[in-house]
Amino acid sequence: MKKTLILFTLTICTNVMFAQDLLSDIMSVETVTIVDSEDTKEAAEEFTKTFEEQKVKVEKLLGKHSDKFQNEVKSLISKYNKVLSKGIEQDVKNEKNRVASQVNALSMTLLKDKKGVLVQFNNFMSQEIRQLPKTLKSDSEKQVAETVETYSESFQAEMAANKQVVKAFKSTEHLTRDTGATN
Repeated sequence: MKKTLILFTLTICTNVMFAQDLLSDIMSVETVTIVDSEDTKEAAEEFTKTFEEQKVKVEKLLGKHSDKFQNEVKSLISKYNKVLSKGIEQDVKNEKNRVASQVNALSMTLLKDKKGVLVQFNNFMSQEIRQLPKTLKSDSEKQVAETVETYSESFQAEMAANKQVVKAFKSTEHLTRDTGATN
């Protein structure tokens, strides 16, 4: 009985080890290296070219929006300086509040416009990515996503800086009285 039990246990262990060896033999697969075809290389080059062209277009549009913003703010400050030169305290106070509100509104509009340019860029590049071979899609999507994220972060930083400037403008006393006039 002991011999039968030992033989049975030995047979089971041998079968398990044989099954593992058989499974490992079946599951061993050689590595295959994929060579990009000419079509894939051409598609990658075309995508890179389109991506760079679109980034240049985005930069130009963002520059136009920034220039428009700066010109409008300069105009507001010019009007404020005219009111300030008259020296009427209540008018200066009202104009200061008006300028601060308008610059805040312009900052919001600038952010919206810049995000609109970014959305157009993302949509255009998404269409381009759909036309790529599957092997290139994930890298291209990451490249576009990183670019969009970089621009978004810079927009948020610019908006925060604009808010700080408006806050500093509001807290600065632009009209002062000379109470110690000496003759």
